[in-house]
Amino acid sequence: MRALLIAALCLSPIAATPVLAQVQQNNPNAANQSMEYSSQMRSLRQEQTTQGNMLQMNIERNQAATPAPNTGPNTIGPIGGGTGVGVGR
Repeated sequence: MRALLIAALCLSPIAATPVLAQVQQNNPNAANQSMEYSSQMRSLRQEQTTQGNMLQMNIERNQAATPAPNTGPNTIGPIGGGTGVGVGR
């Protein structure tokens, strides 16, 4: 749930990118500004992707590190509690 919320918040600036990156014909620096803006958006997208991947990796690592419950026949411990040395020989 948290990852979905983070993804939705991260993707919201991407939707506005094409409109804001268009070149204005009457501004001599418009092409440079447009390319700079596009570069900044690409950088932000890459950073957001990296953070999302790291978050997913941490979630998977935590799930893998959580030990499974012991449901086998020796859940409480071995029966007898001996030392392993033959007693009646």
